[in-house]
Amino acid sequence: MAGGGMGSGRSVRVMLGVAGLALFAPSALAEPVTIHRDAMGVPHVFAQTSAAVMFGAGYALAQDRLAAMELQRRGAAGRRAEIVGASALAGDRTARDRRLPDAELLRMYHAIPAEHQAMMLAYVDGINRAVAEVMADPERKTPLEFIRWGIRPTPWTLLDYLGYIASVPGGRDAHEIANLAFLNAMIKRHGERAGWQIFNDVVPVSDPDSPTVIAPGEDRAPARLVPVDRPVSLKAGGVDLSASPAAPAPAEPPQGASRCLVIGPQKSASGRVLMLEATADGPEIHLRGGGFDQAGFSFNAYGPPFMGRGVQHGWLLTSGVAQANSVFAEKLNPKNRLQYWFKGSWRDMEHRTEIILVKGAAPVTHEVARTVHGPVIQWDSANNIAFSHSFAMRGREIDNWVGIVEMGRARSIDEFEAKGVNRMGWNLGICYGGADGQIGFWEAGNLPKLPAGVDPRLPIPGTGDHELQGYLTPAEQPHVRNPKQAYLHAWNSKATTWSPEGTEARNGAAFRTWAGNSLAASARAITLLDMRAFNAAIFSAMGASDRTQTQPAFFAPYIRAAMAASNDAEVREAGALMLSFDGYYADRDADQRYDNAGLTLFRQWLTVAPAMIFGDSIGDWWRRVDDDRYLRYQTSLLLRALQGEKAGAPLAFDWFHRRDRNQLLAASIKATVEQLRTEFPGKAMAEWKWPIFWKYYDPAAQRPDRPVLPDDPDPPRLSAVLKLGPVMAPHNGGEGWVGLMEIDPDHPALYSVVDAGGQSLFIDPQGKGNPHLTDQTMMHESNELKKIEMAPDAVRAGAVSTLVIDYVRGRP
Repeated sequence: MAGGGMGSGRSVRVMLGVAGLALFAPSALAEPVTIHRDAMGVPHVFAQTSAAVMFGAGYALAQDRLAAMELQRRGAAGRRAEIVGASALAGDRTARDRRLPDAELLRMYHAIPAEHQAMMLAYVDGINRAVAEVMADPERKTPLEFIRWGIRPTPWTLLDYLGYIASVPGGRDAHEIANLAFLNAMIKRHGERAGWQIFNDVVPVSDPDSPTVIAPGEDRAPARLVPVDRPVSLKAGGVDLSASPAAPAPAEPPQGASRCLVIGPQKSASGRVLMLEATADGPEIHLRGGGFDQAGFSFNAYGPPFMGRGVQHGWLLTSGVAQANSVFAEKLNPKNRLQYWFKGSWRDMEHRTEIILVKGAAPVTHEVARTVHGPVIQWDSANNIAFSHSFAMRGREIDNWVGIVEMGRARSIDEFEAKGVNRMGWNLGICYGGADGQIGFWEAGNLPKLPAGVDPRLPIPGTGDHELQGYLTPAEQPHVRNPKQAYLHAWNSKATTWSPEGTEARNGAAFRTWAGNSLAASARAITLLDMRAFNAAIFSAMGASDRTQTQPAFFAPYIRAAMAASNDAEVREAGALMLSFDGYYADRDADQRYDNAGLTLFRQWLTVAPAMIFGDSIGDWWRRVDDDRYLRYQTSLLLRALQGEKAGAPLAFDWFHRRDRNQLLAASIKATVEQLRTEFPGKAMAEWKWPIFWKYYDPAAQRPDRPVLPDDPDPPRLSAVLKLGPVMAPHNGGEGWVGLMEIDPDHPALYSVVDAGGQSLFIDPQGKGNPHLTDQTMMHESNELKKIEMAPDAVRAGAVSTLVIDYVRGRP
């Protein structure tokens, strides 16, 4: 079960039956599939047809991560609690609400091209061949997780796979309800006019200072109006939202992270496109044959490389932050909460009650209800309102898989756009780089046109008179080719100036792209080694792990003004130290403390200053409004407050209440000093150096002298719990998978590292790991990358093991 587990240097051939469940005699329909594994266990799958390639992919990836795939399958079906207990209940409830009917999944499946249908079937057959091997030899090949869960591996069905694919797309949070709760709290506290001013300041619909992926004037989409704050009636459409329920708690910790940096040939030392990605973690694979020749990262169970490179191009993805989904407020029948008013009459909701089994606890009853707009995600029975969630990509979930495949198989930028980008229903930021020197970015997916008279930050009345007005065409979606700046940097970023904020996007001038933009804009003759150094720098800026962080340079004029206005020597010393910090978390002397005391002071000040400026008026809402979001705005909000009229969008509410701005800022610096003094008794301020943050792969190993980064939980790893690999590591601030490439068709290779530990997560029933269980753990922490060869001769020369299996076309 280990990557390369068939033995070093050995070539083995086995015959596989339909669905991988039995051996069979050679047949004219049999097609050989060769799986080479390199020194890091990465599978290279070679075959003649696309179906055979995908069969090999399913087989190889199931060998490496069958337990992780089981969690994905159960997560999509809302059945994780059955094996892991009550901690999975929130996610299971969400999955039950959003799971699509089997008939709808099959309808979408039969609507995609026949070749892609065959690929999916073959992929499931490949998974099942690996499952059959486990079932035939459970004492040696059962992943230990199954034993701990108390279940056995079982074959996958096509519906299992389709359900998982449909569940993958992100961007399914419902921030409109949290926004409404905040707005109503402010109106109640300050009155209608001031309440709206506060809401517009803290949750702007558009901040003109937010950095964009596409530079002003270069968007190929037709110009659209920049959204502006326009108060709307909270009683429109006969739905009274002026007494909203509490904001919902997030079902799972908010996640995001993906970023891409693309350097055009004008800025590259070699004259070739350079590409860098950091994103969520997953296994890697190289597919060749049947139109495939691509290597990259994939999600557990997904199959084809989700992002990576072909011979002629590379493609990288980030989660989009366009407003692709909407929350509707449904007016309920006071006599029947399962009826809602729509277009002049009461309609019955689709409704069912499901039982969720919970390991170690009693079963839980869960009510699933759906309106014409989507699943009900929250009830406000006291006010006869239900909130439903509309997903713009509904009906195109399986198209996303086709789009991913075709982005990887594209042979030109035009083909990439037509067959890949335009197929996507999922809102993604898509980056491209080609061997011909072209680079591009698209804000892809179904992007709805909202009706007039609604606020995109708030729930839409669901009574039928405020329905969506269709979707942007591909030509109308933000996109750019070959920008004048000769680089692209996207990190869950606002695409263009007219992209709305306040719901999914929370950016502002201090947004985390500052480091990547600075590095790319200022450099010339950039090499692959430079790109690797850029990645280490962006990691150390902590933007992936702490989205409130930025560089003090944004605040320099205001800190200096506060220092000048203060007679307190400690304020001046603390201000000078903060300004000496460049925003990068560095421990160059390896004493396990960050080098600059200014980091300690600045980090603390970013919580003290907003509390002092905003707290009198809104309590902790300056922070709390973002609790359920991945992107957080509080640092940019603080900056706007200090900028005053110089801000691109000056704040409307009087946050300072006639207090002197410089004196208040000086007081915030002094308060920061006082809060930190007790943590560094007897030390001069210049020695207030914060201990470096740590990642714990085994939570039981936590030590007080090695702190964890707040609000950045790292899930436990079984390898660490069993002491089969490192239990902790210094926190480098970065994301999971890292991929780096130079688009040179004569020397195709991908440089990468995974964060999960290694390619294969297999641990046998006796608790013994495999050679690739943790061989990349410390590589990731030190920003070291391996090389994945793609040229066939190089793959064969570097293969540690080779397995030849036969795929049988056709299925009963």
